[in-house]
Amino acid sequence: MGTTPSHRRLRSGGLAALKTLLDLPEETRAGWEIVLFEQRRSVGGVWLPDPPGAPTGPPELPETPLYPLLHVNTPHPTMTYPNFTFPPGTALFPGWAALQQYHEDFAVHYNLTPHIRLNHTVVSANWHSHPPEGDWHVEVHAHLGGAEDEYVLRRTFDHLIVANGHNHYPCVPAWNGTEEWLANTPLGRPQREILHSIYYREPQKYAGQNVVIVGAGASGRDIALQVSPLARVAYQSISDDKDTTPGAQVIRKPRISHFTSDAIVFADGTTLSDIDTVLLGTGYENRVPFLSAPHASTLHTDPAPTVNSSTARALTNNLHYIFPLHKHIFSLAPELPPTALAFVGLPVLIANCPSDNAQGMLIAHALANASLLPPREDMLAELLAREDSLRGRGYDPYLIGHRLLDGDTEAQDYQDGLVEFLKKRGVLPDDGKKYVEPWRRTARPASMLLARAWKRVEVLGEQSRWLEGVQTEDEWADLMARMADWQREWEEEHGEAAVALDFHVE
Repeated sequence: MGTTPSHRRLRSGGLAALKTLLDLPEETRAGWEIVLFEQRRSVGGVWLPDPPGAPTGPPELPETPLYPLLHVNTPHPTMTYPNFTFPPGTALFPGWAALQQYHEDFAVHYNLTPHIRLNHTVVSANWHSHPPEGDWHVEVHAHLGGAEDEYVLRRTFDHLIVANGHNHYPCVPAWNGTEEWLANTPLGRPQREILHSIYYREPQKYAGQNVVIVGAGASGRDIALQVSPLARVAYQSISDDKDTTPGAQVIRKPRISHFTSDAIVFADGTTLSDIDTVLLGTGYENRVPFLSAPHASTLHTDPAPTVNSSTARALTNNLHYIFPLHKHIFSLAPELPPTALAFVGLPVLIANCPSDNAQGMLIAHALANASLLPPREDMLAELLAREDSLRGRGYDPYLIGHRLLDGDTEAQDYQDGLVEFLKKRGVLPDDGKKYVEPWRRTARPASMLLARAWKRVEVLGEQSRWLEGVQTEDEWADLMARMADWQREWEEEHGEAAVALDFHVE
């Protein structure tokens, strides 16, 4: 693959990847056509709410899991793209609307919108090999309004960058007896329901009901905080190593074993026979339909594959983990050149905007010069070493998937490593600094402390005093440091539990 192609077509995914491609020198990307297909009506991903009148109940999947009370669970300065802050006066833990506007502002500020095709859904993407390279044959359905504005595009691209997010395909446990339980609603009670959090919108729906909330992740915690004050009784079903949600009015229950026509049976043998609704905060499956059967054959989806990263002849997805990939980004499947297919945003438990930006920089420079990447066998060896390291720490890499562990340390080191690689290869200047600023490393692990602090600020009505004059990254960093010290000092005297945490988390 030459380093200065006369013409190259790129189908980009994600704002960060689009920006980093456009940040390349004009002479590097001369002749490149870069387009981002976005299936929704605007940018913002999970932060863009349902369109007016959209169905939000099964069996149809909503466009987003966003609910009206959603707020972030980390302070917004830690979530930003580098050098692009939220507007002055933004609450430290804002609601979804501020996040959606932030992404729109980012696209406008960096003039990304001319390259974005809204209301364009990628239906299939198939790789056609003609050595030494090949191209992608992509089918896109445009839906711009009325029936007369719907049409099909068929295009070819040299490179495909996928950034389709995590939170669209619900993971619903398969318990025995659910159909019998659902069909046996007691007289005078609401119709029994088992509902995944992707459909959750308003807690008022569950007022006066007996509710079981399954899970202790972000959605499970948030639903517990919102629903439990309104429910008649709320239970939280969680594994033995998890805690119930602080501040939620819930009764702890173990994992669900199965259902009967009359009751929910838990792993310890106890039962509940008066439950109206089961709300599932059970996470999501990792699916990429336009790369998978029946639409395409690039990504083999199998919940129980018999291959691993060293033996897979095709890119494989077990719904937790797409493998083999170099650094969660580039396909190492033998049938594809490494730069033909890249993913942005697969890592979990990480600040997405700065991580996506770091990934985007590596992708952009690798597409400009594929020789920057190590040989395929070296990249595969690095991947296998990471998987072995996870096993040595007691984790199954094929279940952990793209989660980054060790608190926030691995997530920050991952981003630093991507950028450091580019510096060592001479395509970025070596300024002697880490990509992840020290203040991000400090503030993100302190998110819960800062959330309690911000709650106290709101109770005291002191938001304006804290936010006045704060605009730059350094000023936001200073605010968080001062607020953390202020809260620690207060908690040393009064205790952590004195402030109830009722933030609505991601």
